[in-house]
Amino acid sequence: MPLEAVLAVTQRTPLVHVAFEWLAYALGARLFFHVRGRDPQAPPPRDRLLLMAAALFGAAFGSVALHFAQSAGALSALPVTQWISGKSVLGGLLGGTMATELAKRWIGWRASTGDAWVPALALGLVVGRLGCQLAGPWDMTFGSPTGANWGWDYGDGILRYPTGFLEMAAVAALFAVLRPRHFTRAGQRFNAFLLGYCLLRFLLEFLKPPFGAAADSATLPVQLHAGLTAIQWTALAGAAWMAHRLVKPANVER
Repeated sequence: MPLEAVLAVTQRTPLVHVAFEWLAYALGARLFFHVRGRDPQAPPPRDRLLLMAAALFGAAFGSVALHFAQSAGALSALPVTQWISGKSVLGGLLGGTMATELAKRWIGWRASTGDAWVPALALGLVVGRLGCQLAGPWDMTFGSPTGANWGWDYGDGILRYPTGFLEMAAVAALFAVLRPRHFTRAGQRFNAFLLGYCLLRFLLEFLKPPFGAAADSATLPVQLHAGLTAIQWTALAGAAWMAHRLVKPANVER
């Protein structure tokens, strides 16, 4: 099927994007449970459920909170339903990680639980971003206009940076680099992956509105704080956090 025919459907039908999103969740969850089943230090079932609940709650809260912070000026004047209609992947990852760490402290579980998430997160991000790339401007994940002939038309007639494809390629490369690497401690692969993703998102945001000469009537206005967006400041904070976790002594590793 020609690409134009595919885009004629995906750029006008939000349900296609939703299908990619749920496919990313399903494939990521299946891969996570497969990898975690080989972990001899997995928590007992009761603690496992609590940690999973904490991760899901933290991810949901973090994704909505960062989405709101990104366009707080515009969203604050809209109904609450508009606040929760958008999500930030970065906010979800960091929020889920923070909630899991708090839950681990509560139950006294000191072993790392993060490494099993790395293949699942990589696969989920690639599948999910494919849905974003094929979506129309209503998805609000598009890049700023570019004069390059390889720019992507999201359905509004403007050639833009294909930020979805760029993120997919970068995440796949990050996973390929980390997969064969030997880490001396459990949890370090997860820390390294999230560190790399935070840095990736910090850089990619420069290719999106409000940066660049954008015609962005289809998107919420994004605020800048000291020259950076809320996502970029969060990405820098997340990168610093993950870098600290990578270098801290083994006797305090969580």
